[in-house]
Amino acid sequence: MLVFDASSQRWATTEGPPTPREHLGVAALGGRLYVVGGRTGGIGSNLAAVESFDPRHGTWDALPDMPTGRGGIAAAAASNGFVLAVGGEAETTFDEAEALDVSAGRWLTLPPMPTARHGLGAAAIASVVYVVAGGTEPGYSFSSANEAIDLGSL
Repeated sequence: MLVFDASSQRWATTEGPPTPREHLGVAALGGRLYVVGGRTGGIGSNLAAVESFDPRHGTWDALPDMPTGRGGIAAAAASNGFVLAVGGEAETTFDEAEALDVSAGRWLTLPPMPTARHGLGAAAIASVVYVVAGGTEPGYSFSSANEAIDLGSL
């Protein structure tokens, strides 16, 4: 894993997550990185693993697995302390939306996304997470879907 030190303007390598994977989601919250799901190779090897990285100490912590293992997902952190994991693919695309309550260390299952997709993007402004684009079919596909969910009531 590469880490950029803004004060020295240099890149350095450090130990990557305990669960090696690709097509994962990553979100930053409270000075930590949250690495969510992913897969080990191909759409049949989806993972539910979740880990957090503390860049100040260079350490990783295992967290509770996601309820639905999947790769090709997006993650975003809301200002109220939740990390949202959305979408993914296997034989079909996923509409799942699940949120990790970071302080309680537990996952909540949310209403499904209106448009199931993978390879999407997610970003939060305050407690609202915006989910954009992604493919509606496994493999190489596209959509112009733009949807949002407000995590403020969690």
